[in-house]
Amino acid sequence: MKKTIVIKQKAEKTTVTQILGGLMIGFALIDFAASFAGYNLTPFLGSASRFSPIVFGLIGSALLNSNSK
Repeated sequence: MKKTIVIKQKAEKTTVTQILGGLMIGFALIDFAASFAGYNLTPFLGSASRFSPIVFGLIGSALLNSNSK
């Protein structure tokens, strides 16, 4: 008689912070690519708009990693 081992896995749910973090990283990539094309997607930031892809990317990665255990 064979015995089978059943492993129960918890299904991980996507949270709002993970979705928001992913969107912010995506916006950072688009903003970075648009800067090479000569478009400024964040003119409301003034002179800080040069660093907006870095800031959005860091905030997005912090949101993605906030739920990791």
